[in-house]
Amino acid sequence: MFIGRDVVAVAHDIYIIFFNFKTNSELVYVANNHKSGDGVDVIAGHKSQMFAFTEKTKNARIFIVTYPSFVILSELRDADVNRYKGLCMMECDLIAGFSGFPNYLISVWSWRTRQRLVSVPTGVMRRGQIYTASRTHMLVCECWGEGLIVWEVAQCYKKCFIMKRVKEEKASWNESLPPLVGVCWNSEGQLYAIDPEANLYSVLSDGIGMVINLEWSEELMGNASPCICSFGCGLLIYGPDNCLRSLKKMDTKWQVVWKYIPQEAVVRLVSNATSDAAAMWTVNGFIYKITGESEEKIDVKLFTIKQRNVMKIQLISPDCKHIAMINDKGILCIYEVDSAKLVSMKYIEGEDISFEASPVEPILVVYGEVGQNYGMALLKFTPEEGLQKVGSMCLTHQIVSLVVFSPTGRELTAAAMSAGHLFIMKLSEDYKLTLVRYAELGRGLADSFLMKVGDSMRSFSLVLFSDKYAIGERIICINAETGKDNKFAGKMQGPYARLLPLACKDTMLGIPHISKQFHVLKLSGDKGITVSVKMGSIIDSGHDMKQFGGFFNMAALLTYGYDGTVIMRQPDGPVEYDCKLIVTHRYETGIRQAVTDSERSYIAHLAGNRTIALLQLHDRGDPEPLHEPLKETIYERSVNLISIIDQGDKTYLELQEEKKVHEEAMDYKRQREEVVRSFEAVQARLVALLDENLLEPPLHQLSLAEFNLHLEHKKERLKQAEREREDIRLQTEARIRAQDKVTAWIKRTCWDTMLTPRIKLFAIFSHYQVENYAVLPTQRDLWPELQQTEALRMIEMEKDSGVFRPWEEIVDKESAEKSQTILPETSVISVKETRKSTDSQMGERVEEKEPEEVVGQPHVLSGTSAHKFVQLPTYMIPQTLSFSFLHMNWLQNIVKLNVQNMRLWFNKQFDDLMNLKRREVSLVEERNSRLRFIIEELNKLSDLRGSFHHLVIEIKDPIWRQEELPQRLIKVDPDECSIEPYISPSQIVIPPPEPKPKDDFRERALIEMMDGVLEKLWHEEIKKPIPMPQCMLEKNPEHFNEDDLRLVFDYEEKVAFRNEERDKYRKMLHAEYAKLSQVLDEGIVKFNQKVKEMWLTKLQVDSVIGQENLNLMRLRRTNLDRVEMAEQLEDMREQISRLEAEIEVFQKEANSAAVQAEECQTTYDALAQKDKYMERTFKNHFADLSPIIVDQCYKFYKKRPKWHQRASHTPVVLYELAGAVLAATRPQLLHADCLDYYKGVEQLDQISNMPPVMDEGLWATMCKLRRTKIENEIRMRAVVQEIAYVDSMSNGWNKAIAARRSMLANIHERILQHREKTELAARNKTIQLVLPAGQVEIITTGHIEDFEDATLILREDIEKINNVILKVGEMKLRMMRKQVEFRKGILSKEWEHAQTKMKLRHMEQELQSYKRLKIPKELQSYLKNKELGYTDEQDYVRMEKEMEASKVSVNKMLTEQIHQVEELELKISSIEAKSSQLENMIASLNVKVSEKRLNEDPLEPIRIRKAFKRRMETLVMRSQLVRDVQANHTSIVLLQTELELLRLKTYPTLASFRTIC
Repeated sequence: MFIGRDVVAVAHDIYIIFFNFKTNSELVYVANNHKSGDGVDVIAGHKSQMFAFTEKTKNARIFIVTYPSFVILSELRDADVNRYKGLCMMECDLIAGFSGFPNYLISVWSWRTRQRLVSVPTGVMRRGQIYTASRTHMLVCECWGEGLIVWEVAQCYKKCFIMKRVKEEKASWNESLPPLVGVCWNSEGQLYAIDPEANLYSVLSDGIGMVINLEWSEELMGNASPCICSFGCGLLIYGPDNCLRSLKKMDTKWQVVWKYIPQEAVVRLVSNATSDAAAMWTVNGFIYKITGESEEKIDVKLFTIKQRNVMKIQLISPDCKHIAMINDKGILCIYEVDSAKLVSMKYIEGEDISFEASPVEPILVVYGEVGQNYGMALLKFTPEEGLQKVGSMCLTHQIVSLVVFSPTGRELTAAAMSAGHLFIMKLSEDYKLTLVRYAELGRGLADSFLMKVGDSMRSFSLVLFSDKYAIGERIICINAETGKDNKFAGKMQGPYARLLPLACKDTMLGIPHISKQFHVLKLSGDKGITVSVKMGSIIDSGHDMKQFGGFFNMAALLTYGYDGTVIMRQPDGPVEYDCKLIVTHRYETGIRQAVTDSERSYIAHLAGNRTIALLQLHDRGDPEPLHEPLKETIYERSVNLISIIDQGDKTYLELQEEKKVHEEAMDYKRQREEVVRSFEAVQARLVALLDENLLEPPLHQLSLAEFNLHLEHKKERLKQAEREREDIRLQTEARIRAQDKVTAWIKRTCWDTMLTPRIKLFAIFSHYQVENYAVLPTQRDLWPELQQTEALRMIEMEKDSGVFRPWEEIVDKESAEKSQTILPETSVISVKETRKSTDSQMGERVEEKEPEEVVGQPHVLSGTSAHKFVQLPTYMIPQTLSFSFLHMNWLQNIVKLNVQNMRLWFNKQFDDLMNLKRREVSLVEERNSRLRFIIEELNKLSDLRGSFHHLVIEIKDPIWRQEELPQRLIKVDPDECSIEPYISPSQIVIPPPEPKPKDDFRERALIEMMDGVLEKLWHEEIKKPIPMPQCMLEKNPEHFNEDDLRLVFDYEEKVAFRNEERDKYRKMLHAEYAKLSQVLDEGIVKFNQKVKEMWLTKLQVDSVIGQENLNLMRLRRTNLDRVEMAEQLEDMREQISRLEAEIEVFQKEANSAAVQAEECQTTYDALAQKDKYMERTFKNHFADLSPIIVDQCYKFYKKRPKWHQRASHTPVVLYELAGAVLAATRPQLLHADCLDYYKGVEQLDQISNMPPVMDEGLWATMCKLRRTKIENEIRMRAVVQEIAYVDSMSNGWNKAIAARRSMLANIHERILQHREKTELAARNKTIQLVLPAGQVEIITTGHIEDFEDATLILREDIEKINNVILKVGEMKLRMMRKQVEFRKGILSKEWEHAQTKMKLRHMEQELQSYKRLKIPKELQSYLKNKELGYTDEQDYVRMEKEMEASKVSVNKMLTEQIHQVEELELKISSIEAKSSQLENMIASLNVKVSEKRLNEDPLEPIRIRKAFKRRMETLVMRSQLVRDVQANHTSIVLLQTELELLRLKTYPTLASFRTIC
């Protein structure tokens, strides 16, 4: 929030921080009492040097305060307001306050008169509202998300009125506007807003409300929260892409003229009243100053850094002149206490980061999580170099949440509080950490600290015993020097939440849980390892709430609580406290931490709301903190990055374990080697025995179990395996039972409840598929709703005879009965016939025939084709008679019934087709088996014939898919499991031996006689070979006799006959294969055709279902339109009533304004009459004086001071000035211009301006009359201003009334149009018809509105139009060809002409080049020499002479350069010798310096500086004392001189009193 032009104010808690961009200074206003304010809730700035804020309390006051003197000008209190949510300072000395629960009011005050002018309810009960006031008009904007209100305030003499202009929220589901996240007024008084995507909107008034218009938009990617403010004549917008843009309006469009990318996300962006400066605040507290000459030339400078979201603060010892703080992102900042200057800023890598400061040295311990480990790092601070890392240690995997130092700073404790692990370490002077003790206490810890008890430093840990609070009763004590456990004995009145040491020896302080008191505990550690405790005094803390904490150092004891107060005591914890300060408001979340320095000069605290404040306890008269420009290296992340530990560092426990393992390995190395050698010997011996055992005969071999040397281990492993198997069995059985339970529920809920599951039917060896309808078991035809509908519809149908139906034809009853024959459920027209009829209608041209009489069909106007498939209910409602909500409810149930019947009918057809497929598949499988047999027989015949040509034909059987067998979802067949079931040995059942068979000699004899078959097959017999005669096997052909030849001839005849039989069989197989394949293909094709037809039937059924639903949806849409029209009519009536009420209210206010205008005019007339009367009666006051003196008095009476009016003043200011002039007293709140005028009046009244002809009494009378006259003139001017305000208010209210009346007239016209539209919608009924689809030439989106302007055209008309178009097209093509040919001729001529012109231009250029040709000098000299008779040999001789001369000169130059190089080499060698001597000297000096550094004390410079510092302080103190003595001596001498003068002084005598008449 800007105050004036260069001051930015930031308010929180009880503090208001002021940053002066002009002087680079900083001031803080503290509101912690009744006089200065009880907290700060909201704040508002003014363009002058003042601001306003409200208290953070019930029935809050509004304070108007000046800057920088912080003088409270006015206090405003409203008893109707509980708390304020927003505050805006407006023009004309007005201030607007927005209250919260429960009233939600807007109150307008005049802070000069302290009067509440008007108060009205806002009607907005939202969180996160934005309030901003216009800089040029009396307008206030209230914005929340999608809604926005602009309040216009108008002053009207003795009254004040307010007008509300609303941008309504769009609550409709079909209209969504983006929420507004930022608004601002520009320098011209225009209101702008942005949404979460940084789109810019202008907010304008339409005379009644506010409307938004998109002005600028870009696609910005990011998650940052946008901000907006005015700058110059444009706007500054911070977008979600973390980019700050300057927008300027060019003509009518906004353009980006400047960009800037800040280092961090911006949370606040504000500008001053003149829009020439702005401020930007980032998420980590970077405050930027934005200035510029124009919108294009903007300068962004970092003003200061105020860290936000701070988690912890610490003072840096030993001087406590710096304070360190860390936020929730691990950014560690160090500030100077006196100047608030940022000294160092470090970015700590890790998670869960915190830190602790040493009480004696400038050392910080930063600890946190890196990776999976917790560690800590030692950072040393120096004002010159900042923070430097001097050491680190990786501690543990547990969460380290506390690190504390001892009072001496040489011991520290790191505690994992939740796990109860404790690290006690010593810190050496060179900052080396040494672990004294690591303890695992076994319980969580509530607190831990170090203090000296007896002669030893001890660690005290408070053991956690509550799961809800961090409190404990038992204390564990460990010696921090030796690491030994100490026994802690004694009784305490716990439980305690915090333990602190005190300055008294062996005394600590315990803060009980939920208490206002603290306990002093006396410790005793003189008995060695036992520490005893005794209860001391119980002291009242002084806090008002039973929750407080504490801080201790050697100078003070601080307690801070949830009540927002800090109480300081002496470090020994006395009963009485030194001071009690309110540092945070009681409504906030208390104080997290408070610290003080060793000199008790200031207190720094961290509140629960993350506010950090530093309060000086002594007014030292320090100047305001000045902010110097920060170096970029201070806050640059890449330079100031510090890691606590490395990512791969091992914890202390891991290092100790590795060390222990290494030591044990080294200690027992020899024994381990001996064990290994003995084991290897035993192993070798065992292997040899096993080899010998294997070489023995099987009868003499020992079992392998005999060689097991560890039987006990084997038994343990067997038992362990048995337990594991049992566990696995139990887990598997439990999982199976759980899965069975879930699957049973799924089956019971989703499968058993279905009447017909969803099944897909695939064609055989094709991609065609069709799916049935999943149907649930229903009794829809027996529902009471349908029965009621049927009864009511029957009653209605009884009276149908009297209903006028102009759309129906009057037909004979016989024809009607013939046309209305009821179709059985199974009867349906063939899909093929339907398709053929449709194709014939679409493809064939209708021949011209004589018109035949068309018989009307009863279902033409039904809008569906359901009657072609199923029987419709008798109580079906035609669409021509359905119009009401009751009909819609009836149709909803009837349509569901028709849809269900359609699905059931289709499922029946589907089931028939599924049965057909089962039969067809079985036939295909049988035929495939026969085909495989034929192929096998043919291959065998080929083998018998000696041919190697085999038939390789793959015959596939049809496969049933998962979608065709849904029952496989709930049943698993054994062949679906790829893994064989496991059968344990105990489950194996050995069947008993079968009884011996009976003697079956008869069966065996029959089998042997019939060759294993009961019937011999012909195709099997012909495949058997003919046995050859014995002679062919034993004799040669030349030794055959007649019998042998006869046998041979018989054998050949049989072979020939067998081959003929085989050929005959082969031909039979080929014929059967061909026939069977053809039959198989035909059957598959026929079935697939039926599947295709079923798919088409499914489309028709889906179409019918869609028609039924569309019919119902149209009726629903009609009724919805009726409801919407009724709602629109109600909305318009409501608008009319609202506008009439507003007009009535505005008219009353306008009448009141007219009354106020009359009163203003009456007052002005009275003041004018008074002015004239004073003019007339002026000389009456000087009637006894001479006319010369009277004229002189009148001349001075007319004099007026010069009025330097730099701004228009409100009537209140003028009234105040008039009263001040008349009373001759200057008020406190007088405006600067009025103050100059008042001083001018006093200047005129001075006695030095009195002429000589007048005396003092006459001058005083004239001045009094002049002041009266001036007071009257100022009041007249104020009344004129009041009249202008009244006229402006009247004009604004009259415009608002006129706009609302115009709106009323518009609404009345809309009502008339709405009535006509409603009547047209009631009369213009839409009828749904089912027609064969033709050619659709419109764009379809799936909505009925696509066909609103569509027209049905006959096919003959389209063909006639197409013929005409074709003829015209042919004519156009002929003309285009002629034009193309003509154009080609023109282009050819143009090309020839251009070619000729180019040749001519080329020849002219050659001619010019010949004319410009010049012969060079060399050529001329060559030609001349050639004419004179010179030869080339003469030129060669001359050139050789020149070359010789050049060689001589070059050799001379080379010789000189060689001499110079030799001299330089000598110099280089001498310099290298000297440099080696110098390096040796430097090395020796480095050695001496290193030895000196090793020998000297590192703390010696510190001691020297401390000694110099003490000496300088002594010298300064001595010089100060000398100056004091000199001053005292001077004052004594002066007093002695004055005393002598008084003694010598003589007093004058007084004369007698006389009266001069």
